[in-house]
Amino acid sequence: MPRSWNVAQITVVSLLVWGAYWAALPWIDCVRAFPAVVPIGDPLRFCTFGFGLPGFQGPRGWNLLGSAVYLVAAIWTALRRQ
Repeated sequence: MPRSWNVAQITVVSLLVWGAYWAALPWIDCVRAFPAVVPIGDPLRFCTFGFGLPGFQGPRGWNLLGSAVYLVAAIWTALRRQ
């Protein structure tokens, strides 16, 4: 038997998913700043872990970790019974 969701639970899950997007946005912007000719593995690695070039932004791996925490909280809230 499917259970029904209440409006508060839907709102909280939506806000947590939105928070996950905003937490990951600096990393997403960093990856999108690379030209299309660069192999995809390089921007993912450079933006996640950084590298020692002066003027390059620091690692953005913490943004991904924060985004994952938001997503886990959203999934937990969605699956929790009232």
